[in-house]
Amino acid sequence: MQANIDVEAARKSEEADRRRTQSHFGRMLRVLGIVLCLGGVGHSVGVVSFYVRKGIPDVNRVLLDLWIAEAQLLGGALYWQASRAFRAAKPWRAVAAFGALTVISFAAPFIPILVKRAPVIFWIAPGLYLLLSALILARVMKDSPNA
Repeated sequence: MQANIDVEAARKSEEADRRRTQSHFGRMLRVLGIVLCLGGVGHSVGVVSFYVRKGIPDVNRVLLDLWIAEAQLLGGALYWQASRAFRAAKPWRAVAAFGALTVISFAAPFIPILVKRAPVIFWIAPGLYLLLSALILARVMKDSPNA
């Protein structure tokens, strides 16, 4: 009788832990999505105001600034949508994987350049984006039924 109670208590505890972990992951997707979207908007506003004050630079710089804004906005929107699907218990893995790959493809090339040329404060956001996106991609691969 005691063994059945212990097994049932352990099962309930494991279920509570799983729900708490699920809740944290869904929240991380949502927060990262919002932060990336706000970062993309902030980057765009800052770049436009800089261009208005100083003039439009060469095409390569404009394309780089567009790429940064696009990656942040697209990656953030994909994470945000994945968080909504995750909370609704709908398919979320593909959207989260595309968001992670978008953010990784934007952040990874910048890290060495930022380390070489920029103050530490400019490494923090891309470094966190890269780390969290790698964790999200790992979770997608771990939870994938075909993995």
